[in-house]
Amino acid sequence: MEKILYCKDKRDKKRLSLFFSCDKTTKLQDIAKKNHPLVVVSQGFLKRRKNLNLSNFSGKICLIHFSQEDKDNERILRQSGSFDYFTDQDSKAVVSFKLKRAKQLLVLRKKISDLEIKLLERDKKIEELILVDPLTKCYNWRYFLNRVTQEINRSQRHSYELSFIAIDIDHFRRINELYGFKVADIVIKQLVGVLRRRLRKEDVLVRWREDEFFIIVPYLAYKDAYKVAQRIKDAIGLTKFKYRNISLSIKASVGVVSLCRSNVTNGRDVVSALSKCITMAKRKGGNAIVLYGQAKMKPVARQRDAGTIGDLQGKIEKMNVLLTRDLLEMIYGFARAIEAKDSYTGRHVEDTAVLAREVAASLNLPKKEIEDVQHAAVLHDLGKVGISENILSKKGALSHKEREVIKTHPSIAAEILREIHSLRGAVPAILYHHERYDGGGYPLGLHGDEIPLSARIVAVADVYQALISDRPYRKAFNKNKAMAIIKNESGKQFDPRVVKMFLKAVKRVNEEL
Repeated sequence: MEKILYCKDKRDKKRLSLFFSCDKTTKLQDIAKKNHPLVVVSQGFLKRRKNLNLSNFSGKICLIHFSQEDKDNERILRQSGSFDYFTDQDSKAVVSFKLKRAKQLLVLRKKISDLEIKLLERDKKIEELILVDPLTKCYNWRYFLNRVTQEINRSQRHSYELSFIAIDIDHFRRINELYGFKVADIVIKQLVGVLRRRLRKEDVLVRWREDEFFIIVPYLAYKDAYKVAQRIKDAIGLTKFKYRNISLSIKASVGVVSLCRSNVTNGRDVVSALSKCITMAKRKGGNAIVLYGQAKMKPVARQRDAGTIGDLQGKIEKMNVLLTRDLLEMIYGFARAIEAKDSYTGRHVEDTAVLAREVAASLNLPKKEIEDVQHAAVLHDLGKVGISENILSKKGALSHKEREVIKTHPSIAAEILREIHSLRGAVPAILYHHERYDGGGYPLGLHGDEIPLSARIVAVADVYQALISDRPYRKAFNKNKAMAIIKNESGKQFDPRVVKMFLKAVKRVNEEL
C-alpha cells in the first residue's frame, strides 16, 4: 500500500497510534506539493483552517481523523469536501476498509481521467478528419462554410471590413497528368507555404478543393484585399516549385470578394461570388485577378444555324492537318537545335524513335500512345538545350556538381513541353526515361510499374543507341555487345518485358537495313 500523507496541527503533542504507515506534515502547502494521492487530516489541523475545502486539491482523496464519534462529524465532513472519516475508536479493520475504498476511488478516477484524455484525443482526430485537409493541414470546405457565416455575422455586429480571396492554380490537372500525383502533391504543399508567408495570423487559409484555395481576410476592405491578392499572385509566379530534379513554374487565377462591395450575406453567397471571379479570370487566360464587381458573366452565344455545323467540322479537320504537319516540323526543329550543342544527341534521336516505335507496337499499345512514344524518343534529350556545352562535350569524368546539372535535363524538357497540348502525352516518357526499373534512377527514384510504360520503352532504346554511338569519353560498342549489355540489365535498369520486345525489334530493324 502506498504511503499516506498525514496532516496534523503542530501544537498537537499527542502521540499518534495509527494502523497504517504515513508521512507526516504540519504545512497546508504540502498537500498540493507532495506526491501523495491519499491524504488524512487531523481534527485539529482542520479546526485551525475553518474555511478549508479539501475537494479543491485536484487528484487527491482526503479523509478526516477525529478523536471520537460526534454528531458534528458528518457536518464537518460535508463542509470540508472530504471523502470519509474515521475515529480513534474505529478498529483496524474499519480504518483499513475506508482507506482501501478511498484508494479504489483513486484508481477509478485515474481510469476516468485516462478515458477523458483518450476521448479528447479521439475528438481532436475526428475534428481533423472532418475539418482539416490531410495533405496541407489547412482547413477544408466544411470548416469554411461554417466559419465564413460566423465572420460575416461578427463583421456586421462590430462594423469592420471583411474580404475573401480565391486562388486557383492554372492548368493544375496538366501537372497531375504529366508528372504524377506525387509531384502534384509536393507542388500543393509548397504552394501552401508560399501562401502562409504572405498572410497574417488572423487570416484563415482553406483548401477548397484539389487546386483551389479560399482565404478569409478580416479587417481589410477591397483595395487592401486586392493588394494582398496581387502579392500572392506575384509570389506564386516568381516561385520555382521543386522536387528532386524537377523544377516547375505555375500561375494562378485569383478572385477577390469584399462585403462592402457586394451583396453576399452567407457562406454560399461568398462561394458563388468567388467562383464567378475565378471563372472570369480563367476566361481572361488565367494569371489574372478579378474583383467581384468586375465579374460580369457574359452568356456563351448559341449556334442557331445547324447548316454551319458541317462548315465547322471542315475547319476543324483542316486545322488538325495543319497542326500535325506543324507539330512534326517543330519536333525535328527541336532535334536540330539540340544537335547544335550535342552532335551525339542529334544523330541518334531518329534511330531511337524507330526502335521505340517498334517496341510500342509490339506491346500492342494504342495508336495515340505509339505516337507519344515516338515523339518522346525524338525529344527525350530536349532539356540539354539548357545544359552548358562544356559539360555536354567534356571528355573526362563529370564532377558530382556536373552530374547533378545533367540530371536536370528531363525536367527542363518537361517544363518546355507541358504547355504544348499536342505533345502532352509524350511528357511522362521524357521526364522519366532515366528512371531505373530497380528504383535507382532519377528524377524521382521510381521503380517497376511506377515508371510510365512509355518511359521504360524510351529508356531501353536510348541506352542502346548511346552504346553503339561514339561518345567524347569512349568508342562505340558493336551491336552484339550493346544487345548483351541491355539483356544483362533486364530486371535491373530495364523492364524485362520491354527488353524482350526490344531485342526482337532490334533484330527486325537490322534485317531490314
